[in-house]
Amino acid sequence: MKIYVWGTGRLVGKVVGKHIPLEDVEAFVDNDSSKSEYMGKKVISPVELSGLGYDVVLVANLYRKEIYEQCLSLGIDVSRVIFLYNNCELKDINVNYDLAQKVLGEEYTALVRNRYHVVRGVEAYGKPAPVLQICGGGIA
Repeated sequence: MKIYVWGTGRLVGKVVGKHIPLEDVEAFVDNDSSKSEYMGKKVISPVELSGLGYDVVLVANLYRKEIYEQCLSLGIDVSRVIFLYNNCELKDINVNYDLAQKVLGEEYTALVRNRYHVVRGVEAYGKPAPVLQICGGGIA
């Protein structure tokens, strides 16, 4: 399996050598053109990656949004990209809270706007925090 790891920072060390062997990594990918080697492996640019055959690209950094957009622009198959950090995005589908406030009033609009929260742990900063999801005022 051809595995590429996007990132050359401390988060890579939490994956490579622990969950996947270094010898299974073909190369590392980084936007910093001054980097040519990491952990004894070649560092390639995202443009180079787009022209190579790969089975999977593991993104081991916190720049999910930028890298996702870069993958799309370079034609990198995002179905073969696994984002190890920041892999979840929460988005409120209500876009016009000024209108909501006109219809519902300030107090209830604030309640609707702030009703749902998700707190996720990230082992990148040490021991993972428990996952807590608060839905409609209750804990799920």
